Amino acid sequence: MTRTDASRPGGPRHFRRVHLADALLVTTIVLEATTLGLVGLAPADRVAAVALIGLLDGSLFFATWLAFAVVGWLIIRRQPENLIGWMCLYFAFGVSLIAVVTGIATYLLAADSGSLAGQLAGWVAHSATLGVVALPVFVFLRFPTGRPVGRRFALFERLSIALVASLVPVVALAPIPLLGFPTTPNPLAVRDLPIEPAVSYVTIVVLLLLLVAAASLVQRYRRGSPLERRQVAILGAAAALVVLAFGSSPWTSPEILSVGRLSAPTQIVTAVAMTAIPIAIGIAIARYRLFEIDRIVNRTLVYATVSAVLAGIYVFAVLVLQAPLGEVLPDDARTLATAGSTLLVAALFRPVRARAQRTIDRRFDRERYEARRTIEAFAGDVRDEVELEAILRDFLAATARTVHPASAACWIRGRQA
Repeated sequence: MTRTDASRPGGPRHFRRVHLADALLVTTIVLEATTLGLVGLAPADRVAAVALIGLLDGSLFFATWLAFAVVGWLIIRRQPENLIGWMCLYFAFGVSLIAVVTGIATYLLAADSGSLAGQLAGWVAHSATLGVVALPVFVFLRFPTGRPVGRRFALFERLSIALVASLVPVVALAPIPLLGFPTTPNPLAVRDLPIEPAVSYVTIVVLLLLLVAAASLVQRYRRGSPLERRQVAILGAAAALVVLAFGSSPWTSPEILSVGRLSAPTQIVTAVAMTAIPIAIGIAIARYRLFEIDRIVNRTLVYATVSAVLAGIYVFAVLVLQAPLGEVLPDDARTLATAGSTLLVAALFRPVRARAQRTIDRRFDRERYEARRTIEAFAGDVRDEVELEAILRDFLAATARTVHPASAACWIRGRQA
């Protein structure tokens, strides 16, 4: 039996891979459920005193990583050779291992905050947590084909493995509280290790990895086929939701700056944003209804830009108009300034939107921008042209520039008697 025969759908290797995916999915579910059970068995007030995780956190965490596992499993069931599916499933399995160790530490420390076993379990989870950074990095580097976009990014992928590995001892030995357990000191900390340089190193490395991985997606979008561009666009839209959710957390949940805990609404919003990533991966890999994603991303960029510009104009206009109106009509200054600013924003909406649409099309969707310009130019020529041969010639030229067919011809049906 040849290698191709063994790995074909229905072959022995195909079945082994599918069974392995089944086992990983079931194990992930069991580990996550065990984590929830451990947190739920401990008294809620004691859990809140020693850990940042609770039943709500654990349930949202469970849902997010279960989505990664299920999407990876579904991809593997259809395409057992697909590396992106295996990455989603293996990462979900690895995170569930960290989660169950966190659950054990939570249960033990809730029973006895000085438990050495609980501290060691928390230290294991603390040391391994930064491995989760590898998920977006490696997925972005290899999505959607399973291979880096070029030699430079293939080299960076190997470098990123070394950088992530270098973070583990820094975090494991830093004299800081355990991640997720703010009242529990690191039991294996090196007291002489300088904290600020260590934290700065971890922050710089994490940001570098994420920025280069995002640059890989941009490069793939520029070089890829129309299908790959749509796949990258839908993942990029989901990643933008995650950045927006986490970036707004200091304002939507100010307690994160003091106690490191997100409010319940912010947790839910963040979990929904995180779950959008595996859903986007599943849709992109399945190639289902991708042809409208460019339009969705385009509209998202346009209206986000318009909202930001008009909000800035509104606030600026209110502040500018209040001063002169306050001297003439002090009691009605704020009302008139608000009304005037509202009218100004309403008048500017259409021109600002049109300007933003042209700018975004020119910057991010050059192909559509050029196609629209070609069609507009053709429409203008047709209005002034009277010769049929010239119209046909312009029509075929416009078709070639916008649709890029392998060949093009035009037949005109003769007038029937």
